[in-house]
Amino acid sequence: MNTESFNYDPTACHDDGTCVAISLGCIDDTAFNYDSSANTDDDSCIPFIYGCTDETAFNYNQSANTDDGSCIAVVEG
Repeated sequence: MNTESFNYDPTACHDDGTCVAISLGCIDDTAFNYDSSANTDDDSCIPFIYGCTDETAFNYNQSANTDDGSCIAVVEG
């Protein structure tokens, strides 16, 4: 019966104690920052961006958030 609850039921006439609090987060399980404890999407989902995440590599990609194994070591000489 609590209008602030995730599972609010406007047709309920008795509070049975089953109200669930709203938990904001990314609810897309294919997103980089998926939050399994969230029950309400807050538009914060970030897609996986594959690339080299090793800052010391020749082909470091600062936009990548998931390493794809493509890093190339810097060879001096």
